[in-house]
Amino acid sequence: MNYAIPPFADNAAFLEALCHYADLLIDRALSRRQAVSMSKTPGSTAARQVSLREQHARELDVVLQTNWRQLDDRMQATLAHDCFIPWIHLAQLFQLTPLEQQVVLIALLPDIDPEYRGILAELSDGEAVAEPDLPLSVVAHLLGVPFALQASFLADGALRHWRLLEIGPQCDVLRLRGAFHIDATLAAYLSGRAVPQLRLYEALPELPAADMLETLQVDDSSRQLAERFVQRCGAGAPQDAAFLLQLQGPDARMLERLCAAIFTPLRMGCARLDCGLLTGRAAGEGRAAMLDRLRQLCRDALLCNRVLVLVDCHRMSGNAVDDETQALFSATLDTLMESQRYVVAINGPARVLSEHAHRFTRHRMTPLTIQVPMPDAALRRSLWQVGAKQQAIDVSEALLGKLVNSYLFTQSQIDSVLKEAASRRVLDGGDSAPETLLIDACRDASVTEQFSVAEEVKTRYRLDDIVLPEPTRGWLEEVLQYATHRHRVIEDWGFDRHNPNSRNLCVLFYGPSGTGKTMAASIVANELNLGLYRVDLAGVMSKYIGETEKHLAQLFDQAESMNVVLYFDEAESLFSKRTETHDAHDRYANIQTGYLLQRIETYPGIVILSTNMLKNLDQAFTRRFKFMIEYPFPGAAQRRQLWHKAFPPDAPLAADLDFELLAAKAALSGGNINNIALRAAFYAAAGQRAVGMEDVMRALEREYDKLGKVFAPADFVLTETE
Repeated sequence: MNYAIPPFADNAAFLEALCHYADLLIDRALSRRQAVSMSKTPGSTAARQVSLREQHARELDVVLQTNWRQLDDRMQATLAHDCFIPWIHLAQLFQLTPLEQQVVLIALLPDIDPEYRGILAELSDGEAVAEPDLPLSVVAHLLGVPFALQASFLADGALRHWRLLEIGPQCDVLRLRGAFHIDATLAAYLSGRAVPQLRLYEALPELPAADMLETLQVDDSSRQLAERFVQRCGAGAPQDAAFLLQLQGPDARMLERLCAAIFTPLRMGCARLDCGLLTGRAAGEGRAAMLDRLRQLCRDALLCNRVLVLVDCHRMSGNAVDDETQALFSATLDTLMESQRYVVAINGPARVLSEHAHRFTRHRMTPLTIQVPMPDAALRRSLWQVGAKQQAIDVSEALLGKLVNSYLFTQSQIDSVLKEAASRRVLDGGDSAPETLLIDACRDASVTEQFSVAEEVKTRYRLDDIVLPEPTRGWLEEVLQYATHRHRVIEDWGFDRHNPNSRNLCVLFYGPSGTGKTMAASIVANELNLGLYRVDLAGVMSKYIGETEKHLAQLFDQAESMNVVLYFDEAESLFSKRTETHDAHDRYANIQTGYLLQRIETYPGIVILSTNMLKNLDQAFTRRFKFMIEYPFPGAAQRRQLWHKAFPPDAPLAADLDFELLAAKAALSGGNINNIALRAAFYAAAGQRAVGMEDVMRALEREYDKLGKVFAPADFVLTETE
């Protein structure tokens, strides 16, 4: 490189040099036209004029060649001095030949100076075209070399492929007849008036570049991979290298922030390209038209130094998508990879994308993946601390521990919860403590969508409300302790290195009906401030092969994206013993059970199963349970407590109500006792009196009828010995 050659100072100086070159082209064309015109006039004077015009045209040939070499040298010098000129950027990106650049120059002239339009009209073959079009014949008169010009205007040439130039519908490229014009967006860009706005039917949103990689709150492994990408795939990578970067993880907003942070040091911005928009528009105007628009978007992204980031890829790929849409996705990837040095996909189909990149043949495309996991306990603590400080919310150490250990939130969820708590504080008036506001916001944020095969169970039960034998209560308290501290032990203390599936908490409650299993499940959820969702077994089970697994997969996938407790009541119907394989039905049932074993073992949340028939449960499940808690039939002491708790403090009770007698004589579970208390209260209300023994005995008789037991009033009379 000869650095003595001066670079262009700015775009205005460059355009002036281009116009000078264009003036020479016009002068040469006019000289040739005049020579042709004078050759038709007889006489020696006319012949001399023809000779002079032809000589002048030949001299201009040399001048034009020299002038273009000087232009090219100065463009190279401008590149070396890192001075940005739109034209030079365009020519370099699309590898435009000198002839193609000269064609673009002719098309641009009226945009630089409107007077050029009239001058160029004089050079046409009498073709009349409307603005902004120019006659194709003008290009032939100014540049000659018709065969090369024909190639420049072919559909697969750079000028038309990337929509640098537009030609009219009746254009005859082989005869260079018809009209053409430069793309308006490109004309504004080359003239220095405006940069292209990235659009595909509508403007593409930019990813805000608000973070730096070194300060972004992300796990160390993901940060190291991102920094390695910048180092190895940025300026130091070969010029012909291209990369498909896949960002995978549960927090899509965080992945977008990471994407912007990766390309900031590469001096590139990022724009979100929604695959749902592609499928909808392709269905409306056709695949070819959509891909043509996409190609123009790719052109503008290159001109603006933007990376196109694919989101919502599931709209175009997967088992649920038809073949036509998947073919459109493949064509979309080809169009992007054809021109873009970097293509990014967020939570796309990893295998499909990688295989497509490996099969791409126009140049080498290297697929790379950065997997960003859920924040661990240490990162969640940092996120809560930083976010709470930004929102001016006072978070005690005890509350911080509860937030970190109870809620497996992503960074986006934590940010959203803190903002929601700050918003609620505006109208709260200081009546609620920060802990109450945050816990309520956390519980609301845990449920982001409705389950298809589960319904929420809302109760106010707390640990003090349940009546249990001391051993059972002790086990239940251990479950709560495990749930509260599991992330500190598993993540901070490193036990997950010995047992990769140790994050999950699967609990089995077993015992007779009405002994408090469902109530205990509600207590676990309420004590942890989580939602409880009872699985609808009728909605899960299906007689069709594969449907049950499909429903379960959807259930667990939804639950993993939320922070809830899953509750399988009467679990023996789903988790029954596996049988010897005698026919296809047995084999299918065993497959269902095996699938359930695998999903429960890998599920990171809390699963509670309850059963009245422990013997019918597959023994292979026992090692999956962290706890197996028996809820025995209550004895007389527990029944006495249950009778007292069955009536709320505001319920009027008559003096003759004898809880000791009822506890001693009515061998019932807590569920039955609650039913009796409620029915007796209705009897008393109908009689306009306090709830008395007569009301309870009447309700007791009805409950016995339901249970198929014989009710004998004489059994509820204390003897002298008693």
